[in-house]
This record gives sequence, structure tokens and C-alpha cells, in this order.
Amino acid sequence: MRVAIIGAGPSGLTTCKTLRAAGLSAVCFEAGERVGGQWVLDNSSGMSAAYRSLRTNTNKSMSRFSDFAFPVEYPEYPSHAQMAEWFESYARRFGVLDHVRFRSRVVRAEPHADGFSVETSDGERESFDALVVACGNLWDEVTPRFPGSFAGPAFHAKHYRDPNSPHALRDQTVLVVGLGNSGCEIAVELAEPRLGNRVLLSARSGQLILPRAAPGGPTPPHPSDPVPWFFRALPPFARDALFRALFPRILTRITGELRAPESVGLPAAPRDPFLKRSVVNDHVLDAIANGSIAARPNVRELHARAVEFADGKIEPVDAIIYATGYRFALPFLSPDLIGCTNPSDLRLYQGVAHPRHSRLFFVGIVRALCSIWPLSEQQARWVAALLCCEFELPSERERERRAMPVLRVPLQHCQFRALDLAREAARRGGRARRRVTRSRRARS
Repeated sequence: MRVAIIGAGPSGLTTCKTLRAAGLSAVCFEAGERVGGQWVLDNSSGMSAAYRSLRTNTNKSMSRFSDFAFPVEYPEYPSHAQMAEWFESYARRFGVLDHVRFRSRVVRAEPHADGFSVETSDGERESFDALVVACGNLWDEVTPRFPGSFAGPAFHAKHYRDPNSPHALRDQTVLVVGLGNSGCEIAVELAEPRLGNRVLLSARSGQLILPRAAPGGPTPPHPSDPVPWFFRALPPFARDALFRALFPRILTRITGELRAPESVGLPAAPRDPFLKRSVVNDHVLDAIANGSIAARPNVRELHARAVEFADGKIEPVDAIIYATGYRFALPFLSPDLIGCTNPSDLRLYQGVAHPRHSRLFFVGIVRALCSIWPLSEQQARWVAALLCCEFELPSERERERRAMPVLRVPLQHCQFRALDLAREAARRGGRARRRVTRSRRARS
């Protein structure tokens, strides 16, 4: 069986490695010239949003693959350069590089009777038995449209590299729009005293803001770690409810007491911490508290060289950075194929398999509390076991009934998600083996 994988970022690499280890033939199509996806600064694919000061916000223990740890000399939270180096080392260690086609952007993928046809930007077309989409969902930027116009530099955070690129931001008033991880990190960097900037941070809604756990403290679990027995013994709905009830205590044990965002003028965090992925930042709340950064509400209107906020105040601004996130885009798949006009509404069985196309899979498209890469590894194992006929999917009708919109569900616990995938493979594998045994007995 030949499998096409779109993307040689973290999810694509672990998928290629896992499928090959299972004896399948895998080809990974990568638009850029290096593996590593988002973690390659100025990736030639044009899809990376990395900036020079970027580092992980999940530690080494919970971010590693199950069979490939980080070098001991790496810091607890590696930089983008170290991450790119680590992903390349992973690809070399497991022989993945020989199966990556660089500078091969997939422009179209279509189903046919025996699988999928894949067409690349150079006009080449090739047939495969199955298709795995592992291109990520953090590359097609969303820039809000506010009334009015702004005369100064205004750009999305995807294009920010440092205080000097793409524009020199020194001794200026800079507005950062968006309270996500990138927005907070860029605001903190631009507020360094040596730059002489006045930084405004505009937030439309609240976020839970967590510090990076101190080295030596409790380490969050890895998806491949065993789930504690008292969670494993419960049915999924009861297990998830218990985890939600215990989560505030678990969070406090890992991070310590948290400062409320509203205490420094930011919107209050959501009451349900599973609605949004939390911001992980050690400095932004302190910077707002000491005046290095000024918290502001949402933008109402642009006025040439000034901005009007939702509270009616108008302030002069020299530059605007929109740290306003990304839309999930699948330009190489038709809306008729994926079953929705907006890919964010994509519904998948077990968060991986398309309900109507039994050979179409998505790896790494998930809303998780943990690092996504090791969970992608677990998803890839599930796909490999399925393609190797270790278990069978349920009927299309059952897959449609149980499919969920992967980017519109609450955040999931990574260990539980991995456990559910393994359980389903084991359960359905047992049924398939019993069916084969009965069939052989009947023939004999």
C-alpha cells in the first residue's frame, strides 16, 4: 500500500516514520526545502510564523516523541532553532528524509476508485492508496477588518521576526492586537526598555494565562504515559467529568497560584478552561502591572495615525501588529470532498478519519491541552494499524454518526485521547479477528 502524506512538519514526519515502520510505503510532500514546518525560521514554504525569540511553551518531557528524546543540553523550553534541529535529527535517525519530496507543494488531491490522486505545483500527478493530511492549521493568517484606515505599518504577527523586521520598531507606540501566545510574547519583547517603545495590548476576550512550570516541579504527563488506573476504570464521559472537576487542583499543583488577568486590566479568563488553549507566558502580567505594557479593550475604529478602542478612548499609534490567529485551510481539497465550505467545520471520526472516505486521514489537527506532536504520533499509529488491517472501521453510517467537528470541540486531554484511540483499535481488532476465525471455521 502506498500512502501520500501532505506536510513534513512535526505531524507529517512522525506519520511518515510510523507508516514506514509498519511496512507501508509512504511519500511525504513538502512545499519547503527543510523538514520542521513552523519551527523553521523563514521557511521557504512561506508557511512558518516563527520569530527569532520563539521557544516552546511545553517542556521537553511532554513534547518529545515516545522513542526520541531531546538532547540533555537543550534547555527545558527549546528555541525554534533547536526544535528545527531536533526534527531534522528525528527524520535522519529514522530514515524519513529519503521519503520526503522537497519543493513539492500539493495543489490538488482527489479521490478515485482505488484511493487518491495527488497533483503538485510542478504539474506532476501520482496515485496513492491512501492520503494523510498533516499540514497543520497555523499558516493561513486572519487579519481583522476595522472601520477606517491606518497610515502606518500594520501587519500580521506571522510576518514579525524581531523588533527590526519587517519594520524598525523603536521609540514608537506599538499596538499589538490579540491576547494569544504570539501576541503576548511579541508585546513583551517590544516592551523591553532598551527599545524605548510604548506598547499597547488589545484584547477582545479573556484568556487563562499560565506561567511555564518551574524546572524540577511536577511534569505534565506525556500521551504515551499510562493513564492512572482510577481514570482508566471509568467510562469516557465519567472520566472526562472527573478530570474537569480535578483540573483546577492539578493546575495549581503544576503552576502554583495564578494571578487573575482582570487584576491588571485584561478581560477575565473564560470560566471553562477547556474552551480555549491557555496562554503560557511568564512575563506579560508583570509587564502590564508595572506599566511596561498597557492593557486596552478591542479596537473600534482606525484613524490614520490613531486608534479608537471599544471604551471610546482614542490614542496615537505608530504601528499595529495583528496577532489575531489563523484559519484552518485545505486549499488542495474541494469543499465537496471534505463535506463543508469552512474547513474549521471538518468532522472526523475519532479525530482522524474522514467519515465518508475510508482512506482519507488527518493527523495533528486537534485541540489538545498538551503538546500536539506526541499526540500526532499516537494518531499515526492508529492510522498505520488500520491500513495494515489490524482492525476495521465501522460502517460509514456509524462513522458519520460519531464524527465530531475537530476544531470546534472543547480542549482534549492528550493521554485520554491516545487511550481512546488505542482502545478502539484493540476492540475493533478483536471483532475483526473473531469474524475471520468464524469465516475460516465455516469454510473448513
